[in-house]
Amino acid sequence: MQTFVLPSNDVVGQRWEVTAVRPLLRTLLELAPLPADLCQNTANLAAWLIQHGLGPLAYRACRADCPMLAAALQGDLYAAVAQNELHLANLEAIATQFQGDIPMVLLKGIALAESVYGGIMYRPMSDLDVWVPAEYLAQAIELMVQAGFEQNAKDKRPPELQLLSNGEIQFYQPHWVQNLIELHLAPFSGWWVKYTTAIETEAMWQRLEPLAQRPGMWQLAAEDAVIHFAVHTAVNHQFDLHLIRSLVDIALTAQKRGVDWQVVAKRARRWRVATAVYTVLTLLHQLIGLPELEPALDTLRPSFLRRWLFSHILAPEKAINGFALPHPALRFPLLLLLVDRPRDAAKMIFRTLWPEKAWLQARYGGHVSRWGHLWGMLRRGDV
Repeated sequence: MQTFVLPSNDVVGQRWEVTAVRPLLRTLLELAPLPADLCQNTANLAAWLIQHGLGPLAYRACRADCPMLAAALQGDLYAAVAQNELHLANLEAIATQFQGDIPMVLLKGIALAESVYGGIMYRPMSDLDVWVPAEYLAQAIELMVQAGFEQNAKDKRPPELQLLSNGEIQFYQPHWVQNLIELHLAPFSGWWVKYTTAIETEAMWQRLEPLAQRPGMWQLAAEDAVIHFAVHTAVNHQFDLHLIRSLVDIALTAQKRGVDWQVVAKRARRWRVATAVYTVLTLLHQLIGLPELEPALDTLRPSFLRRWLFSHILAPEKAINGFALPHPALRFPLLLLLVDRPRDAAKMIFRTLWPEKAWLQARYGGHVSRWGHLWGMLRRGDV
């Protein structure tokens, strides 16, 4: 019998066991029926599912066999429907403004909801992610402003700096709540990607697949999407934000679209993101169980030392109970541990401490030297 330990009704204070979570996740993927004993504590189970962004999907999967759990999740389902309708309204406004002149590739949320989740209501989204090629960016920004959207620039991440790292330009609809739109220059972005990887963005573009329900809009090929989800989870979020839902995203992509795992492994190695992909797929296999993953994991496997470190840093028990680094200062060492090649890790360290002139110009407007940048980092104690 599967068991789990629940000291209190406080979601943060709960301690979940893998033996309980694994059959639950397999139920969400329609790989196994829901164990009867999991329906005996619906309040705590619902709280865990909502915390991990899985409430709407669980509502659909469990409403027949566990109506009390479905009832506890109904409010979360309605909230997801309302929130996602705002994102859809933004998407339709953008598509109308672009008039088919600017290609649009949907990343994550809506693409996942419509291609593998079986409906927009079952995949909660915090923002709208659209890949617009760099050559269309200026036109896209102008059209977004004309449509009434405003840029959401941050002091530490000005648009000029985002352009250097193939990042994103953020927009929002004034007077709306939680309606962030991100125009991405590429699916893989940021300085970790720029300094340590060899992503083949043009090849990804050539492999795009149309979204059946959205004429003129596209999504990543299944294998590219899996790598994108894994790297985004490991690098951009350091396994923190909605880690379990990201594993479900990958599993559903494989189940509904079909994924050649050896293609994923070989491509990840060629792109120098094998370690990041390995850590995420290992968790997926440990928590859900996909035997077809094992040959790909053999291809991706990093050194014994890294495997040992990750087995302690990111054990399955930590993942299901809300993984978080104990101190923000550990973020940079974790990013270095995810780099495939030592020389790329060295490059990342050097450029973080001693950035290029273009970076200084974009970040500080030319008002801070390399020494000033280094001193500021030491004074603040951050990287």
